[in-house]
This record gives sequence, C-alpha cells and structure tokens, in this order.
Amino acid sequence: MLSLLKKYTGTGLIGLALLGQITACNKIPEVEEIGPEETAGQTILEIINSEPKYSILKAAVAKAGVGAILGKRDNNLTLFAPDNDAMARSNISEAVIGILPAQQLAAILSYHVIPQAVPSSAIPGLPLPNIQMPTLLQPLATQPLFKMSIFPSKRATGAFVNNIPITAVDTRAANGFIHDVYALVAPPQATMKGVIAAQADLSFLRAAIARADEGQTGLNRIDSLLNYPFPNITLFAPTDDAFKAALVLLGAPPVVEAFAGIPPATVRGILAYHVLATNGTPAFRVFSPNLVSGTVETLIGPAPMPQLTIDATNPMAPTVKGRINPTASNVVAADIHAVNGVLHKIDQVLIPQM
Repeated sequence: MLSLLKKYTGTGLIGLALLGQITACNKIPEVEEIGPEETAGQTILEIINSEPKYSILKAAVAKAGVGAILGKRDNNLTLFAPDNDAMARSNISEAVIGILPAQQLAAILSYHVIPQAVPSSAIPGLPLPNIQMPTLLQPLATQPLFKMSIFPSKRATGAFVNNIPITAVDTRAANGFIHDVYALVAPPQATMKGVIAAQADLSFLRAAIARADEGQTGLNRIDSLLNYPFPNITLFAPTDDAFKAALVLLGAPPVVEAFAGIPPATVRGILAYHVLATNGTPAFRVFSPNLVSGTVETLIGPAPMPQLTIDATNPMAPTVKGRINPTASNVVAADIHAVNGVLHKIDQVLIPQM
C-alpha cells in the first residue's frame, strides 16, 4: 500500500488549488440589496433598545460603542441578533458584559453584522457550500480590506449562520434586517494550523503534515497554507486513533515516527483526499448543517478521480466514506471553526485508492 495515491500527487496540488481562490476571498456574493422602505421607521439600534428580549444585547452594544453604526439610517445592514435566551445559552449575562473589555465586545458584535440589507429570501439554499458574506469585523490591522466572513445557509430544516440556527427572520428596520440566532456566533480565534495544534488528539495529523511537507516550500507547504488567513478550507481530520489504525493497515507501527517510512507524496495525497472541493471550486467552508448525502470531490481532483461519500441522513451524526474504506467514518467532533476554514474530526483515515 506504500504506492497509495502516487498517481494523484503533484507537488503543487494543494498550494495551487487553494491559492486560486484567495483573490476572491473578500468578494461579497451577488445578493439582492433591499433599500430602506421608509426612513421614518425604527433603525436596528432603536429596535434593540426598545425590545425587552434584546436587553443584554443592548448593554453589549452600548459598551462596545457600535451603536452609531447600527443607528445610522443610510446604512444597509443585516444583524444576526442574539436575544436574551441566546445570550443565556452562550453564558452571557449583563454582569458578564460588564466584565468583558469593550474592544472584545466590539469584535464579537461586528462579526454579527453584514454590511448589506439581506432578507432571508436572499440567502441561497445551496447544498454545498455555505455562502460567504464578509462582516464588519476586521481582524488584521495590516490587512484593512480583509473582513472576516460569516456563512449563512438555508436548509430544509431551517436557516443557519455558520452552524448556529436562525430562530426568527426578517425583522425589518429602516436600515436593514434583523435575524435572531440561537446563540452567539463566535468569530474564530486561530487559523487552521492553530486549531490543529490545540487539539491533543491530532498529533498524528501534525506529524503527517510535517512528512507531507518535506521538499516543499512557501505556500506549497500544507503547514503554510493552514496558517494563511485567506483561504476557505473544509478538513475532515482523522484523530490519532484513526491514524494508528491506518498505519497498521500500511504494515507500519502505530507511532508518529512511522510516517518517515512512507513517501512524502503519498502522505500528501492522503491529506489532499481529506479536503473538500467541488464544482470547480478549489476549496470551501462547509459547516455540518450544510453536509448533504451524496458524493463530493476533494483536492485530489474532480470525477473520475476518487470521491468521498457523505451520509447526512442523521444530521446529528453525519458520516463520510472514502472510496476504499469498507465502512464509513463517523464525524466525532464537528464545526471546529478557524479563521480560514472549518474542521470536522473523524474516526478513520479516508482511503481513495489501493
């Protein structure tokens, strides 16, 4: 099995594929912008200040100093608004608001605001991927044009933003729309590299990345791409136990040092098979509510290259199966969000070809 994937592993496979989408990262999708119907109505800020269910959000807006944006009548905005119940689910009270730094609150609230007036009817119901919409959150002082994106979607079961359900839609304001959310939609804090580094049960994945990167430079290194803030990545990440089982199948001992005996191109191809790509899009971000049953392409390439098979019949327990795997891999931890993607842990390594 050491020849696994050699036919699929070009040296620039992952780097070139992901770089292809960086220039489009900040593009706001074509969404119908609905202008204010009557400027005499309440603004988003006035609705928040007058509705008792938003009292915690009102306190947060006041402390964060973002009221001027939400109250400006000639702005077109969409606010994903956590009401008091949503705040409670996120362990946020007015007492907590009083403790949190204003700058931190401003960043969190800015991530809930799209600088367009987007009614629910304008959110596409696509099977894959989640649609990308830049928010008001600018995380990098050195990149003023880079706004961190949020990812709304509509499914048969309802609407979501990232993996958070939208509980009420289309409260009309003079300067946009309010959609209530089930909980805070927290902005990611680290790149995919940082997320992987923080997970104790992904040490074999880190070792596999290091082996795959031998002989690579710059953004052709998987490690470099995982630390680059601009791409959108969906990674099915095998746990340590999953890699141990796969190494045994390869005839190797179940230790991280065993990767040294596998050609880097082979490891690189295996990892490419764990990153989603479809419909000519090199890579994209798919939260678990948007996983749908069927086959999907990976960075190995489009059909007839081996594809993954997703089973989302049970949305609370989706599975993903490699072409050669005898059984499906379970998603054991979903929607671990990063600045540049989303990670789903799985309990088997996905195998495309013997």
